[in-house]
Amino acid sequence: MNCYDCAQKGKTVPATAVCRHCGAAVCAEHAHVVTAEQITHNAGLGVSTLALPARRITCITCYGAEHSGSPAASPGPHHHLPHLGGRQ
Repeated sequence: MNCYDCAQKGKTVPATAVCRHCGAAVCAEHAHVVTAEQITHNAGLGVSTLALPARRITCITCYGAEHSGSPAASPGPHHHLPHLGGRQ
């Protein structure tokens, strides 16, 4: 599978992840990874938060949409995926 955003620019680059919102395949350059998201689930009548933060991967479009219009919103620490192949 190849990166959707790269394909829109006429390039063929292997995808390394899939956007959690839209399902588009993305390469390391086009993936946003947020690792500060806490996972919660219902526990009886309350909510339980798991100890370890989760990883969330989104494409550039969905990341921008999540954080548009709210300058006070803090997206948490994020980074691009590390380069995983022989091409730079």
